Parts: sequence; C-alpha cells; structure tokens
Amino acid sequence: MNPLIKAARYRSRDSAHRLIALSLSYERAPLLARGFGLEHLRELLVLLARPLLRQGASLAYGGRLQERNDNFTFDLLRLVSAEQDEAAEREKSGDADDVLPIGRLFNYSAWPHYLRITPALEARWINSCRIIRIDQAMAGIAPDQCIPDGDFDPDRDVAHAPRRVPLNSAICLSAMRRMAMDGLALTSPDVARTESVPPVSVRIVLGGRMSGFSGFLPGIFEEVLLTLERGIPLYLLGGFGGAAEVVARALLAPPGTPLPETLHAGWQFKNAPALEALRRMQGMQPLPYGALDTETGLARLGTAIENARGRLPQALATGLDDIETRELMETRDMRLAAALVHKGLEKKGFVMLAA
Repeated sequence: MNPLIKAARYRSRDSAHRLIALSLSYERAPLLARGFGLEHLRELLVLLARPLLRQGASLAYGGRLQERNDNFTFDLLRLVSAEQDEAAEREKSGDADDVLPIGRLFNYSAWPHYLRITPALEARWINSCRIIRIDQAMAGIAPDQCIPDGDFDPDRDVAHAPRRVPLNSAICLSAMRRMAMDGLALTSPDVARTESVPPVSVRIVLGGRMSGFSGFLPGIFEEVLLTLERGIPLYLLGGFGGAAEVVARALLAPPGTPLPETLHAGWQFKNAPALEALRRMQGMQPLPYGALDTETGLARLGTAIENARGRLPQALATGLDDIETRELMETRDMRLAAALVHKGLEKKGFVMLAA
C-alpha cells in the first residue's frame, strides 16, 4: 500500500473521533449586499465539509429537519449520503486502498422542533445521520414546568400553544448548544449500552441570523461564546455577513475598542421584540442552571471578545498565523476561506488533506 495512503488511513481513524461543528444560517439581505446569494452559501458549505467527511471527521449541525429553501440540514444529509455511496462504489470496484471511512452528520434538535421529525424521516437518513433530541428534562426544566409533547403541536397556530412554549424552547436551545460542546451520554430503553456522543472539537462559523431567532440571543453569538470560553479551535468566516461578521469585526478591532451596539442587550431588546417577552416570562420561571439569558450571554461574549483581541491566532486556536487568521475573518473569496480553514485544521492535526 502507498505509504501516504497508509498514513492517511491512520489519521482518518483519529479523525473519526472528531466532531466538527458548523454554525450556519441564512439571512438574505447581508448576503445580497456582498454580491452573494443562497447558492453561494451552499457552494461554500460543500467546499468546507466534503474534504472533512472524506477524512472521516463527522459534522455537527443544529438545523431543523424541514424541507425549506434556506435550510442547510438536507444539503448536509445529501452530501454525506452521496459521499457514502461513492465510497461504497469504489470498494465494490476493487479500488479500496484509498477509500477512507466517511464521516456522518450529528443533527441536534431541541424541543419542540424535534416533534416534527417522524420515524419515517429518521429512518430515511439513518445511515447518514444521528439525530440527537434535547428534551425539556435534559435542559433542566422542572417537571411541573414541562409541557407534555402531546399537548403541543408545533405546526398548529401559535395562539393555541401553551404560554410557556417560547421560554421552554429558548431554554432547550441554550441547553442543546451547551451539550453539543461538552458531549453527552444517551440511553435508550431498547438498547442496553449507553451511547457516548463526543464533544465538539472544532467550530466553523459563517452567516447567521440577527433577527427572527428563537433563543435568548442569536445562535451564532452563543455558539461563538461557548467555543471561545472552552479554547476550542474557532474558524470565523466574517466576510459573508450576518452574526459571524458582527463578531469578526468586534474581534478584529484593537483592544479597548467599544463593542458594536448589536452586541449589547439594549439593542437586542429594542430590535427583537420576542426577547422582551422572554424576559417577562423569566420572572415567573427562573432559568435552569447553565441556561444563558440575553444580558448574561452578551456580557460574557463581550468579555471573551476583549480577551481575544490582539492575540487572535492563540485565542481562536486556528493553527494559522495572525495574517492568515485575519484574512480568514475578512475574505469574501469562498475558495480562499475554505483553503484557510483546511490549512488550519491540518496544522492542528485534526485532518490530513495533503496526502
């Protein structure tokens, strides 16, 4: 066997234990302002993800399993499935020496969104995807504050939903992001062995909603915060707009520079009316331990940003030098962005792409 292939196989077994998180959502206006559309974001997603899957790394994504034009979950599922099929065909043809195990997708789904996932839908993607449901009990919500699944239909008019749905949903979203970072053990009454889900090893961030989010703060803000606080490699592609650009610009600013107003709770409460309703509900139902409310989450994010300024390669653990790290955070060249991410991952020892 070619020694380079042998080395790649050895590294791929290590990569198989890596879980690389993708933080990605679509917001039309910032992309259009930069000359991009939804298809460009899809192309960039494939450029980033395909080489990682081929090295055996698995992907973590918290998108919903709904067939919508701006939903990337099915793009990832189709990519994983296609790569698995291609690897299987190459093995059948006898060209197996350079066929590496293909990674899979770990799809995290918080209550109540997983209620839409039917057994048939889960079975359809069972070979490509492990769906991880984060329910209200896992999120630390007291039993008397949990809403029975049978009492709530997520497809029904919101006016008919129990009053606590937005708060419990936000708590579960926060727990989902935290559990993905830390890993978790899953038990099932049908399986004797406890399943261990690895923690996220790397996070790649681009785009992201600044409006219309359903948690206590934009999801990318919370995911960036958790990644920075844990010292896990963070690849922040700020050149494509959205929440990722807001964080990237704040990080690129000199130490001591005031944060942009969008990273302050006052701006968020003023521009996201649903947050004010969540704050009122918090007064009636204290948050479980670990759940981040808007003010606490943004305050911690501000501190993490200030601590990282001036030392970005070290704080973001990119494996790149300072010039490359800043270029990654600012470039609008999709191929350059993907190449820098892969270069950093290779230098950190997460994947071996050159072979």
